[in-house]
Amino acid sequence: MKKMTVATLFTATMLLFSFNSAFAGNEGLPADRVIAAIQTAVAANPGLIHEVEVETKQGKLTVEVKIIDAKGQKIKVKVNPETNAVIPAK
Repeated sequence: MKKMTVATLFTATMLLFSFNSAFAGNEGLPADRVIAAIQTAVAANPGLIHEVEVETKQGKLTVEVKIIDAKGQKIKVKVNPETNAVIPAK
């Protein structure tokens, strides 16, 4: 029983360490900021939300929202979550 407890504790510790390492950087956003970015994207390009992704590019976080418009076309809208402004397409 003691070996099982030690093994379980070790495994849990390793999983927790791995999980914390995966999110150790500034790679995530609070839900309210993601929701605000989605609202900004849909206000700029009305339609149905297809996919949302928080990503880091050149050291800055962006929220990429893929929207399906009334014509059925997919549109990518990038939002700066710090300013909550649409990032113009390049």
